[in-house]
Order: sequence, then C-alpha cells, then structure tokens
Amino acid sequence: MKKIIFKSGSTMMGGLEKVQIEYINFLLTQKEYEVKVIIENDNGEDNILEKYINTEVNYLKSYENKKRVLKLRNERKRNIWTRIKYNIVLRTEKLYADKKFLEIYSEFQPDIIIDFDSSLTKIINKLGKSKNFVWIHSSVEKWKKKKSKIKRFVHRLNKYDKVICICQEMKEDLLKLSNKLEKKVDYIYNPVNFEKIKELSEENFSVEEEVLANEKFLLTIARFDCVPKDFETLFKAFDLAKEKGYDGKLYVIGDGEDRDKVESFLNDCKYKKDILLLGRKENPYNWLKKADKFILSSRYEGFPTVLIEALVLNKIIFSSNCKTGPKEILAGNFNLLYNIGDFKRLAELIFTEERNDYRIFRFNKNNIFSKLLELLES
Repeated sequence: MKKIIFKSGSTMMGGLEKVQIEYINFLLTQKEYEVKVIIENDNGEDNILEKYINTEVNYLKSYENKKRVLKLRNERKRNIWTRIKYNIVLRTEKLYADKKFLEIYSEFQPDIIIDFDSSLTKIINKLGKSKNFVWIHSSVEKWKKKKSKIKRFVHRLNKYDKVICICQEMKEDLLKLSNKLEKKVDYIYNPVNFEKIKELSEENFSVEEEVLANEKFLLTIARFDCVPKDFETLFKAFDLAKEKGYDGKLYVIGDGEDRDKVESFLNDCKYKKDILLLGRKENPYNWLKKADKFILSSRYEGFPTVLIEALVLNKIIFSSNCKTGPKEILAGNFNLLYNIGDFKRLAELIFTEERNDYRIFRFNKNNIFSKLLELLES
C-alpha cells in the first residue's frame, strides 16, 4: 500500500477547497493508497467544508494563531512598527508550519506528496524520499506579479516530479516561462460532481429565501476580492442593463475581506436597491438553478469551476475573456465572452438568450479521476 500526503491550505468555502474534497474522497476509496490530509490553516467556524472530507484533517496552524495574525493584520497600517511586527509574525508562522509538516513527513514516510496549494515549494528540497506532485491553480504571472517572484517560483517547480496545471491554457503559459518544465508539466481539469450538483440544486429554500428566489435575477458567485473578481465592472454593467430595460435583479453569493469595497461599489450604483449581497451559501446550487443567467466578471481566474457548475444546471452563462479557463470551458464561443472591464459589452450580453453544447462531459469527475490515477502511477 502506498502512502499519500495530501496538503492544502484551508477547508473554508471556495472553489479550490471544493475541488480538493473530490480528490481526497476519491483517493480514500482506492485500496492501494493510505491517505493523510494536512491542511495549513485552522479557521475555526469557517472550516465549513471539513465535514465533507471522509477522514481526519490535520491542521498545521491553530485557530488561536489565526486570530492573532488577523488582529495584527488589521493593525498593520498604524505605523511602520506594526507593519514590521505583522511581517515578522507571518514569517514565523510559516516557518512553524513548515517545521510541523516536515515532522509529519518524517514520521509518516509517504510515497507520494500532493502539494495541492503549491505551499511546499520552499521546502521541496527536504522532500527527497517521496514522489512529489504540485498543482498550479492560477496563471503564475497574475499570481506572483513581480518578475523576481515568478522566476524563483518557477525555479522551485523544476524540483517537483510532476507539475499539474488545471487547464491547457495554463500549461501553455507556464511553459512559456520555462521550457525546462516540458517533460514535467501536464494538465488535468478540476473534477465536477454532476450528480451532486443536480441533487443539491433541488434543496428547498427557507421561507425568507423563497421570496427572493422567486424573483427574476442574474447571479454571480465569487469571493469578495476586488482585484481579481472585478465587481466594479459587474455593477456598472448591471446599471446600464437596467437603464436599457432589464427587468430582473442581481444577486451576489460570497463574502471576504473586501466586503467594504464591494459595498462601496454597490452604493455608487443607480439601481443599488436591485443588487443583493446574499453572503456565503454552503449550497449555492439551488440559487444557481433558479437564476435567469450566470455571470463571471473576473480579471483573472485559475479555472472557474463555477462556470461548469452553471452549465451542468443548463444555465445561460457569459464571462470575461480572462486568463485562464473561460474560453476553454466555452469551447471557443467568443459570442459569450467580453473583454475585461468592458461593462458596455457585458450589459449587452445580459439580454442574450444563446445556449450552446459545450461538451461538459470533459469535466465529469469520473473522467478526471482516471487521469489522476494514471499520473500518480506514471
């Protein structure tokens, strides 16, 4: 029996976090593997997805430390000393987590490491007794931004046995940064559980939610992170569509550290009374099924699984033509893509009724799991 350590960042609500559940639970069903799950951050009550993982979760950083770091983060702009203290604590916490991981690694002696959130790159040299896989969930250039950071990160990727991107476009972009990775890099789509999505989409609403769900509404599902998610363009497009006669509302499922900024953009809208921030939803799929249409307005993405989930529920969708994923998911249908920031084109798309066959079977979890096993045994 081969031993696997599956390492990731959190069990909070998020796209990456939902995908890791599918992989973990699948591997747990395979008799040839013993799986240990290690998660970096314990987020207390926000560990919403932990209960769906069918094994024990080992956290590297405690919730008490998380609260302490968050307090320092909120105070860091007071002066230079609070900023220095915050940066020191962040570095100390990371060193502690790496040390704890290495202790588990030494004790468990895994045959395979799945570095699912690419957080082990700085200690990859110390993981020489295992076959090491790393997942890349975003465009490295968009993620790391600075050339020096990009160069260091890509150099460390060369030390893994296999580098897994989550779409073909991302793989191609990575190879442009380093052709040395050509024999190591591959891509595998995020597995999507079609049956579970359809099942959850039938879940009943509460009495209060039922009133909202029976309205006509556009829907977006996104973390409140204003740089990549571009709520400003979304709200401006909705305002313009309302002026042109769109008779529905806009609902936003999600939350995050930029909630104040999102609310500020919303307050600048002419039709702000028709925009509702619904907060986090453990099950967004009944809302998605009820939606008139689904919008993805990002400046950049990793691979927006939520677009596939919308297609599973036969929704009309449109998206920014951002890196990476949308045009690959939409199979090159540029009629439903708009240029990043082009709120006027997005406003026009809100009136579309176009549907297409996007060959979504490519993303069915069973097809993905077969490729995963091939990669692990290659």
